Amino acid sequence: MYNRFTFHKNTFAVFIKTNEPEGFVKAHYISKHGSQYFFTNDGVYRYSNHWGRVGNCRWRLENIDYKQQTNYWGFCKWIHFYTNEEGLPLFFIEKTDNDHYSYNHKNNAENEQAVFRTASETAKILKKITEIQQTADWAKHLEYNDYEVLKNFFIQQLIHSTKSFIKIKQEYISDSKL
Repeated sequence: MYNRFTFHKNTFAVFIKTNEPEGFVKAHYISKHGSQYFFTNDGVYRYSNHWGRVGNCRWRLENIDYKQQTNYWGFCKWIHFYTNEEGLPLFFIEKTDNDHYSYNHKNNAENEQAVFRTASETAKILKKITEIQQTADWAKHLEYNDYEVLKNFFIQQLIHSTKSFIKIKQEYISDSKL
């Protein structure tokens, strides 16, 4: 189990967005980038303007686009910190709200069919999902009736299979010719 002395060493965590905790006069620790940490027996409060990759850790703030440079308060219990070893298949992709997908740790998997990948593989899939959501260039040589259905099909295939985007596209083209 992690604690105030070990939580910042190669860990993954999903912090819950919260309000400023009461009863703390000053931070227990302030990082060189200005993030403030407040420790309790149950977990840690973090006040920061950067989330996602933090040093050798991957800390997500639930339902917040961590690339924003806005300060948010987050809280995570010690029991919700997990190991973050870059080369191991520890991560899966989940839909976090309407059109947003993010990564999570296998210890948080509620779905038995989750596909686990390394951090870099997960990042590549998330990048491709973003491309699919933001442009239609990827679909210009595909035949389809409903673009939204096509888009959802490709995103679901990327999330729930180990097939590459190229392989999914080849199979789609092959199946559409039948």
